[in-house]
Parts: sequence; structure tokens; C-alpha cells
Amino acid sequence: MSDSRRNNIFEVLDELIFHLNTTRSMFTFLIVSSFILAPLAIIVAAVFAFNPRFLPFILARVPGVATIVIAFIVIVVVLASVWLAIGIKERAFFSAWNTRFSRFISLKERIDRELEEGESNEEKEPKSKRDED
Repeated sequence: MSDSRRNNIFEVLDELIFHLNTTRSMFTFLIVSSFILAPLAIIVAAVFAFNPRFLPFILARVPGVATIVIAFIVIVVVLASVWLAIGIKERAFFSAWNTRFSRFISLKERIDRELEEGESNEEKEPKSKRDED
């Protein structure tokens, strides 16, 4: 594999990793919203479902609408539970990601410094000495 192609692959991977790190803030917003909105939706659904006057009143007055309301409450609880589970899972992932990304940055900087030092040392060596190696 040529050096330019290898450099291009590493550059693409670096760009991808940095892009993921910048989109991390968007994912953090989604995670926080799952921790706030999902429990809130579950609580509101529980208040409507377990209110002793709400469902009997709707069932007595408009049974067709009551069926739709019950289905809506069930769907809200299921989706909010899934959203909360995803938020918890992604929070754990991004917590580990922050550690790995910090380690990646420090290793990348160290390797870049070593490569720059190696290139500057090669430029300082006389041409005849490089030819002998």
C-alpha cells in the first residue's frame, strides 16, 4: 500500500472520529431529553390512566374515543420506555467514548510529534549517511 493512500485512510478515519465527537453534543441533547421527556410522558399517561374519574367518564360518554385514548396512553408509555432505555444505553456509551476520545487525541498528538521529529532528523542527516542505511 502506498504511503499517500495510507495517509489518506488515516486522514479519513481522523475526520470521521472528529466528526463523531462534534455530533456528540447533539446526542447529549437527545440523551438529556430522553431523561426528562420520557419519564414526564409516563407520569402524565399514568395520571390519565389511573385517575378514578377520567377513564370511566370518557367510557360512559364516548366509548369510541375512550378506546382511542387508552390506545394512545399505551403507545405513549411503550415509546417513552423505549426512549428512556435508549437514552440510558447511549449515556453509558458516550461516557466511555469521552475517555477513549481523550486517549485517542493524546496518542495522535504524540505520534504526530514523533513523526515531525523523525522527519526533521532525516532532513538534518547528510545525504550520504541516509544512502548507506
